[in-house]
Amino acid sequence: MNGISIAIIEVLLFLYASFKFKETWNNELTGINVISYYWYMFTILVGFWEYVYITNYDSVTQMAKNYIKTKKHTWTNNYDITYVLPWKLSKIFYAEYGAWADREYQNTKNHWSRMIEGSHELCCGFFSLLTILFKIYGQDEKYILCAGISMGTQFMNSLLYMGNYAIQVKNKYNINYDSPKFPLGCGYSKRFFMWINYAWLAFPFYSLIVLLV
Repeated sequence: MNGISIAIIEVLLFLYASFKFKETWNNELTGINVISYYWYMFTILVGFWEYVYITNYDSVTQMAKNYIKTKKHTWTNNYDITYVLPWKLSKIFYAEYGAWADREYQNTKNHWSRMIEGSHELCCGFFSLLTILFKIYGQDEKYILCAGISMGTQFMNSLLYMGNYAIQVKNKYNINYDSPKFPLGCGYSKRFFMWINYAWLAFPFYSLIVLLV
């Protein structure tokens, strides 16, 4: 099956697992806004993806470079069903991102991408995990504190990342420069995978507002 099918199955499995988990701990998790709950859970999953990306950086980088050389995409490549496993999906996900969205993600000369992903893994993924655990065990003050840390750092991380990317695409010496070989398109239309970052701005902002009100 192609990469799109793998991604859809992964999302459906995530939603099902998160739903069953919430059903199991329904009384303890009742106070969490539904949208925020699923975003906390997704942030935990993304934190694991980021760990896999960082620990397999060399192989993911090579895969991304091969995508560029052969003009291939994860979405249209064919895989077996085992690629729905998070530690496999993470590699092809980041290879696609590094090839066709942000090429700093396949740059072995600096640590920018690993710093972005590593800080998100620690400050957002880990604290989202603590958010859920503290809510389950009824420690509401710690739950609110960890939720604020997770969503606040996620929003700031994404805002700074997207701001820096906007600068990179205008710098002709940067690997992400808008050029005929790597066009940007109107509104990032030719690098549509970058659009995923808007979710990393919208959902943590929403979750923070929910916590405030």
